[in-house]
Amino acid sequence: MAHYLSVLQQFFYLIGTGLYVFYKVQNVSDATNQIPQDQIFMYFIAYQLPVGVTGIILAAIYAAAQSTISTGLNSVATSWTLDIQDVISKGMSDKRRTRIAQIVSLLVGIFSIVVSIIMAHLDIKSAYEWFNGFMGLVLGLLGGVFVLGFTSKKANKYGTYAALIVSTIVMVCIKYVIPPEVVNYWAYSLISISVSFVSGYTVSILTGNKVNAPQYTTIYDIPKILSDESWAKRH
Repeated sequence: MAHYLSVLQQFFYLIGTGLYVFYKVQNVSDATNQIPQDQIFMYFIAYQLPVGVTGIILAAIYAAAQSTISTGLNSVATSWTLDIQDVISKGMSDKRRTRIAQIVSLLVGIFSIVVSIIMAHLDIKSAYEWFNGFMGLVLGLLGGVFVLGFTSKKANKYGTYAALIVSTIVMVCIKYVIPPEVVNYWAYSLISISVSFVSGYTVSILTGNKVNAPQYTTIYDIPKILSDESWAKRH
């Protein structure tokens, strides 16, 4: 269900983009000059459609948004509980895990509401562009470390730390020092992934890591995984 709602969101975004281009070509000043770019679709729904149709479309949009928020909260809570809290406090009961996940969900929800309120009062031209730029900064760093891990047998923890530090410094400089017209926010992810991989791999080699990655954890193990029928059946 969440997958279909996500597709629906992308469909709405494409419609909004098309409407913005249409209004721009038709030179409708109220839509293109006075309204933020990511609110063009809302303008069309509120002022160009019949009342009944407007209600149905708004209900679909809110349903998709609620599903996305719920999925995000559950993902963060699950990742924290299983990947971090379980490592710190071994042997936790399911009841305690559930309680921790509930607390994490509540804290993340409160944080998201605060950020939303702050964004609503800032002079942001497009929330969609701002969000994509922010995610390009954050996810690019993690994506670079992930690429480093599954494409290299020599990657180690020192390379991982270096990748995070170097790519963070580079992306902060790009975001706040270099003029925005020089580097588009769509390139953030590509740049941060590239910087993370290059810096992490270089430091891993320099630190003299002599231990190869565990078996079945890199792309080099794919042919062996496919040929090892017994391993494939077990996993």
